[in-house]
Amino acid sequence: MSSLHIRLDGAQRILLVKPSALGDVIHTLPVAATLRRRYPNIRLDWLVEEEAADLVRGHPAVAEVVVSGRRRWLRQFRNPVQIPRTLGEVGRFAVDLRRRRYDAVLDLQGLFKSTLYVLATGASIRVGFAEGREGAPRVLTHRVVAPPQPVHAVERYLALAAAVDATEPVREFHIALGPEDLAAARSRFTAIPRPRVVLHPAARWRTKLWEVERWRELTASLLAEGMGVILTGSRQDEALAARIVNGLSPPPQSLVGRLTLKELVAVLRDVELMITVDSGPMHIAAAVGTPVVALFGPTDPLRTGPLGPGTVLRRELPCSPCLRRRCQIADTYRCMRDLGVAEVLEAARNLLGTRTECNRR
Repeated sequence: MSSLHIRLDGAQRILLVKPSALGDVIHTLPVAATLRRRYPNIRLDWLVEEEAADLVRGHPAVAEVVVSGRRRWLRQFRNPVQIPRTLGEVGRFAVDLRRRRYDAVLDLQGLFKSTLYVLATGASIRVGFAEGREGAPRVLTHRVVAPPQPVHAVERYLALAAAVDATEPVREFHIALGPEDLAAARSRFTAIPRPRVVLHPAARWRTKLWEVERWRELTASLLAEGMGVILTGSRQDEALAARIVNGLSPPPQSLVGRLTLKELVAVLRDVELMITVDSGPMHIAAAVGTPVVALFGPTDPLRTGPLGPGTVLRRELPCSPCLRRRCQIADTYRCMRDLGVAEVLEAARNLLGTRTECNRR
């Protein structure tokens, strides 16, 4: 095992394994660009799961996007009728990985699920972090010691690229958009005034959420100031969005559950500001250069904060960041509840004012 530089000049095919989640995939985009700079003649593929695949499709550094249906497979396994067909699909996916004959695999996930992908390739060079969990380091031929925390995820991933001699980082967050994606985004904005502000209230962790009443108050204040307010989220977030917009007049534009991933990228690229909790769409907004007001509580902005223009709001508390999905202090969720609407509004106004001045120059 080694944490020294590993040269891949003799390789013909490299597989980058970073299957999920949205924010993690965004943070890995510079790794693909960096590997391309160092090894321009080696084919680079990226293994990603279905939910995030559109963030990678069309990337100039990636020859092919290898798409895993892991989450869908897990859902299908719950239905006995679908088990035989699902097993066949999983088996064909594993056989296809082996047939691709990758010379080297870079595992940036470092979990049991990525370990299965790494083993399925049969690659002779398997590089990943020594700090990986769930047994992931055991299958590696080269274990790379990650930079000490706190360090941003982008820099952590670039350290793995540096370990394979890609030492000149390319910090680019390229997401390919087609004319149809841009047209679909523009069609959503009929009669919505500028400045346009996207609110994204949803997150997978309960501890990351801000109270519904505060989102309602924030939305009403932005609308009263003449701003065009747009809500985003997945279909699973429709109930949350309904609670926020219920009774507001005029109502904001809700695109919750109505956008493809590419369309979401296009929408975020065409607005003046995003206000959000720590979420995957927050990182998409930062990647396309849209200013962000980000509300942080249990997570650490030094590790996963938005990279780009914006403001991070958080409270300096002894328990924060705890990096936990459930509040350990009597379920008070104080780190998020202590963030007030007034300071969010002030941060939004400041960023919108700055952007307006920049646009006038």
